[in-house]
Amino acid sequence: MALVTPALNTAILGLPRVVWAAVDAASTFDAWRMDAQYGLAGAVQVAGTFGGATISMQVSNDGTNWFPLLDLQGAAITATAGKLSEFTTSAAYVRPSISGGVGTALAIVMIPRGSSSAN
Repeated sequence: MALVTPALNTAILGLPRVVWAAVDAASTFDAWRMDAQYGLAGAVQVAGTFGGATISMQVSNDGTNWFPLLDLQGAAITATAGKLSEFTTSAAYVRPSISGGVGTALAIVMIPRGSSSAN
């Protein structure tokens, strides 16, 4: 299993993009820690070749116990084909997970929004 670590892409000034790239069906994921953000809202996009795989977004406050990240309508954010979902969360950590299928070349891109809590 390949561990996929999120990378912060700041190519667009003022728009942080958290990217989990080169995801396949055997991937496991490092979480993104939501420091320097509060009242967080955002959007997550999943794209690539799914091959029957399902991507689910998860949140945690302790980095050990994981729960579904919910969209603005209260449904768990999952994708079996290209999808963009908006969310709001105050959780400390966010990560994707993958199950089933033979997905290859998937990319998950999250745009976190909120006010900086840094002094």
